[in-house]
Amino acid sequence: MEQAKATEAPAVAGDMNAGEYDAEGQDALHILPLSIIPLETPGLRRLRLIKNVRLDSVVELYKDQGHKSAQVPLDALNSVFQSYGAQLRADMPLLQSLSSIPSFDVYTLRVALRTLNLPIDEKTALQLSDSKRRELTEHMKVFTHPLIQQIYGNADFEVNDVSDIMKLISTPNRDDALKNLRMMSQKLNVPLTEIPRFLEDYGDTFLSLAYFRSCLDKVVPQVQSFLDWVKPLDDNQMIKGDRMSKQMIDKTRESMSGVIISLTGRFEAFNRKSADFWRDINADSFSRMKDMVFSNHRSIGGVLCGLSVKMQLWRDRFPSASGGPNKRLEFVRSEVVPGMQLIDELEAAARKTGI
Repeated sequence: MEQAKATEAPAVAGDMNAGEYDAEGQDALHILPLSIIPLETPGLRRLRLIKNVRLDSVVELYKDQGHKSAQVPLDALNSVFQSYGAQLRADMPLLQSLSSIPSFDVYTLRVALRTLNLPIDEKTALQLSDSKRRELTEHMKVFTHPLIQQIYGNADFEVNDVSDIMKLISTPNRDDALKNLRMMSQKLNVPLTEIPRFLEDYGDTFLSLAYFRSCLDKVVPQVQSFLDWVKPLDDNQMIKGDRMSKQMIDKTRESMSGVIISLTGRFEAFNRKSADFWRDINADSFSRMKDMVFSNHRSIGGVLCGLSVKMQLWRDRFPSASGGPNKRLEFVRSEVVPGMQLIDELEAAARKTGI
């Protein structure tokens, strides 16, 4: 990672125009495309606010195909936008508020941006991309099949997403469609006119769980591989004689293992509560389930974001899991330890909620 030394907003090939769709940014845990934020500084909305490996929020001026990223801290943006001092001063309070959000995934952002009273169109700007939704198909089947069984019994339907359920109740035959809607209304104890909204909320709630679950499934083996990579340091004679370094390594290992165990346990709790919900699926039980899931978005997103950016840098820096003892020790000290306290705090606070 490198800090940019530009004096004006650079005209980089591939820059985003304000309002342009950024699928990678909207699917990522650590990227906030500033194109969706109402900012005054010209050029700033072409850029991204990202979480770096230390979990600081910085503005990314560009990223090349070799994954080198030119970044600038918020307090240095005046050197990049020298001609727009007044606009940047007006934008800075909002940028600082955005920087405090622990994860830039669309679900955490929805809650945070509502709190900031920003006029964001959530149905377009804060949705996962179509490709990501397709990728999550298998995860979503776990959540769509119980609903289909509640409504249609054991009928054999090919359903991969809640949108497929919408198709089932919107068949070309008007009588069949009305019959299905009434059946759903009775089964779920939801007014007929509220069924489309119920399905939209249902799909979005469980899509968020599927999204975070896929992120967890990806990062867990990476963390385990990283811990295996660090393990040989335990037998290094130089480090054995360095009490501070040994304590740092032990604490890092304990923190990362503990967070993964705790986070995995939270998803197991979601599964148990989901099973309870499906045994008595109705508007009230869904509302409780939805509130529980949404109240965990911030902490889950923050923990997964932190672990993911650290593991990504580790893979970029040591693609073949090589590196001598000194390089491994220095990576842990300079890139893994900074920010781990925030990850620990987010997970510890979430555990206190009982989930």
